[in-house]
Amino acid sequence: MCGGMTKEELKREWERAWGYPPYKGMGETMLRTSLVYKQREQETGGLPPEQQKRLNDLVKAYRRSPDTFTGGEARLKPGVRLVRTYEGKKYVVTVKSEGFEYNGHIYKSLTKIANDITGSKWNGWVFFGLKKAGQS
Repeated sequence: MCGGMTKEELKREWERAWGYPPYKGMGETMLRTSLVYKQREQETGGLPPEQQKRLNDLVKAYRRSPDTFTGGEARLKPGVRLVRTYEGKKYVVTVKSEGFEYNGHIYKSLTKIANDITGSKWNGWVFFGLKKAGQS
């Protein structure tokens, strides 16, 4: 689509495709990538309505409170396995829709699991490497 275009040609094509000029400072790689995305979107009809609604909702939430997306705990999808080696032994926790499965039991919190494994107080998200100590 845009393989041999100059940066100026890319900018014109981007504006034609998106309906407004590219952002100031947008590099050639981003212009090309964005144009390829737009072409695929046009070819396939875009996202299914439920995914588009979800994306729009996320954008609205971000605009209201950008910190929501950077300061909070990660959202883990059911089926994700968390693996941690502690004092030479490997521990595996599986994320479930109702909590966290460890050692055949469902726990509501990773902190409880981390405390059971170590015998001391731990933040579960820190213990499993999902966030750094002191991070809010």
